[in-house]
Amino acid sequence: MINRFAVAERRWRRHAWTVAEHPRPQLRGRWLPGNLIDRRGAALVQPILLAVGLDIAAVTGLADIAGFHAVYGSLTKIQWPWLCAVVTSLATSAVGYYLAYRGIYAAEGGYEPSRRQLTALVAAGFSGFFSTGGIRPDGLVLQASGASRREALVRVTTLTGMEQGILALYGCAASIAWLCLGLAGVPMDDFTLPWAVIPVPAFAAAFWLASRYRARLTERAGWRARLSVFLDAVLLIRALFTRPVRHRGAVGGMALFWAGDVAAVWSGLAAFGLVMNGAALIVGYCTGMVFTRRIAPLAGSGTLTLILPLTIWASGAPLATAITGVVAYRLLCFWLPMPSALASLPVLRRDNQAARASRR
Repeated sequence: MINRFAVAERRWRRHAWTVAEHPRPQLRGRWLPGNLIDRRGAALVQPILLAVGLDIAAVTGLADIAGFHAVYGSLTKIQWPWLCAVVTSLATSAVGYYLAYRGIYAAEGGYEPSRRQLTALVAAGFSGFFSTGGIRPDGLVLQASGASRREALVRVTTLTGMEQGILALYGCAASIAWLCLGLAGVPMDDFTLPWAVIPVPAFAAAFWLASRYRARLTERAGWRARLSVFLDAVLLIRALFTRPVRHRGAVGGMALFWAGDVAAVWSGLAAFGLVMNGAALIVGYCTGMVFTRRIAPLAGSGTLTLILPLTIWASGAPLATAITGVVAYRLLCFWLPMPSALASLPVLRRDNQAARASRR
């Protein structure tokens, strides 16, 4: 496996569309100007205010549907100790994210950023806010650690794929448990059956297609080159899953990340008086998290705040409680990491400069 990735990397370096040989101004423009990491001071206020505004709009719309009086009634039931449990769960999730970052980027002959770089990376990337626009923070750290632009893209895509993959396995396991227990009512079969049936065959099909067609895309340009990056990421994910003991940091870390995040949502609901069935919550949570904080713009501001309460409501929670619980989770998830994320930006800016220099 190590040789396969090394060969692919050497071929990519020789290929005619590498940045070192044929600079592409439009690609550079897409990666750097919109990068939130490069912004300072007042320039960061605008996207933060936009994220806040989107969340307020989403909550207002949901409260109008549920009834403002019902939402206010849910707020009056708040139990503050459960909010401390949300914080603890998010801290556990952050530890899992650190382990996943380190394991995925070092796997199969990869790269080992310094502890300082990894800490800055998790601080900036955990909420997902600074992954909006331009190159992601982890791409900068990988390039500063010696990775080429392509290899950085493969590893970043692998992390995103592992996020989605472990989340899908959680949804699959929870749906199978719900169906095997024969519990009636919600979540509806429209939610549980797809989660129970689709993920495992989808994994098998993706692994087979990647191993079959990756070689045909070697030394191709344009969309085929981008597709080859995706297929290399799929093959790396397969290596992680087929050697779980060797790559326990990557697999276990990502599993811990999602377990902590689910626990944070569960605690947020409990803070407003709802002790929800774990399997039902996971089904609704996984459905609402199809666009994760890492994928959705501005860490899911507006989108996750709108979708997640609805999918949790569809899994059996009262809508007013789903709104207040998710809002508490989202507020803590967004604002608690913000000071450390801002403090980590100087480290990431230096990595950004190193990445730029490596592409010249």
